[in-house]
Amino acid sequence: MAVIVGTIITYILSWLAEAVLNWFSGVYDTMFWNGFAIEINFRNLDNFSISGLYNAIYTFAIAILIILFIKKMIETYLAWSGGDPDNNPLNVLIGFLKAMIIMICFGFVYTQFANVFFDFFNSLIKGMTGSTDPVGVTSSNLAFNVFGAILYLIIAIQFALLYFQFITRGIEMFVLRLGVPFAAIGLLNSDGGAFKGYLKKFIANAFTIIVQLLLMQLAIILMNKGKFVLSLSTSSIAIRTPHMLQEFMATAGGGSISGKVSTVTRVVNTFRGGIGKGKK
Repeated sequence: MAVIVGTIITYILSWLAEAVLNWFSGVYDTMFWNGFAIEINFRNLDNFSISGLYNAIYTFAIAILIILFIKKMIETYLAWSGGDPDNNPLNVLIGFLKAMIIMICFGFVYTQFANVFFDFFNSLIKGMTGSTDPVGVTSSNLAFNVFGAILYLIIAIQFALLYFQFITRGIEMFVLRLGVPFAAIGLLNSDGGAFKGYLKKFIANAFTIIVQLLLMQLAIILMNKGKFVLSLSTSSIAIRTPHMLQEFMATAGGGSISGKVSTVTRVVNTFRGGIGKGKK
């Protein structure tokens, strides 16, 4: 009786996992562009125009940029009531021109940015598997027990979660792109304002997408070989990739200037305290 129950449970779990993985195999090819250009899914929507939305934001941002540029020039170099009058006015003009160029050309630049990462991803896939075509799930020759079927289902669920994570990241990238004209206004400031953070976010999301897709492909290869534990571990790391890369970039960034100054201050105070104790 126990054998029959175990067989039924194994069959049900395996059937559910295969159903999810078959669906996932059908959407895997679109995951890259879901991350970089989610708007490809919006083309058939009625009463919705991405170009019209961006043009409205772009027009308003241009107006704000011109107003802030004139205001900054008058307050800093005529009234001397704000900013740094010793700073060369040419730097502000250059920042204004940079912001204008970015607002106008960002759509083209982002398209090239996405194409470069797509070519990079294909090169990595070809280097890993020998072909740019993704490796599909081949589970028909795998023998399952209850434990293996459970792992199989968990991996399938993680793949489904990764797909929805890509949709979320794609929408995030879409919102970021809409906000670029406003972020570019920060180039009027010497520190670049919010624009530097925007660039960092775009690059972090791009590498996150590449790493997750490669890990998913590796997880599928391991699963096809019956190495469910390794496959489960790989897919789990794929889910944690955004957090892992965020920690890495925060560590590599070295912290803010104020944080560095605070660290130096603590070291100096500790050193002075040690000298004072030595004198006593």
